[in-house]
Amino acid sequence: MNDSRIKFIRNCHWEEVFLLWYKNEDENPDWIKLAQDKGYASWADWRLNEHVKRFDCVNKQWALYETSNPSQVVVKWSGGPFSTWVERYYDGQQSRKFSELAQREDIQSINKIKRLIGDYPKDSVITAIEKEGGEMIVIEGMHRCCALALMAQRDLPFSDKLIFAIGK
Repeated sequence: MNDSRIKFIRNCHWEEVFLLWYKNEDENPDWIKLAQDKGYASWADWRLNEHVKRFDCVNKQWALYETSNPSQVVVKWSGGPFSTWVERYYDGQQSRKFSELAQREDIQSINKIKRLIGDYPKDSVITAIEKEGGEMIVIEGMHRCCALALMAQRDLPFSDKLIFAIGK
């Protein structure tokens, strides 16, 4: 981790990270419906089969970090290679930096992102993978990171600390 604005809290296991992810999303009816639309029995079934395996989450070394300036941190990070994001917002590329996504009118007009700017869930955790060379790829928390990037772009303050779960 080469960003002095991010402070190490402690090491953790994948199971704890997945539980944090579960707390962020599982009760959300939109995510449950999306999982069912994709043919999965549950949110957990969908995430375990499509995302956990894809990013080899079980075999990563995980740790929790915090920052008091998350909007300035995540603008340099990239979104994960998710098909919907690639098709709609990445112009066919496998990833885009959140600073680039914040420039897009279609991202700026997403109601969920607009709501997050006004009422950011400060107790949520963003999950990312650090690739060789230090590139950070967000695998959970895309909308929240877009909201943070828009906050940075608009010079809006973020008054609390935010936690990241980062796997290497």
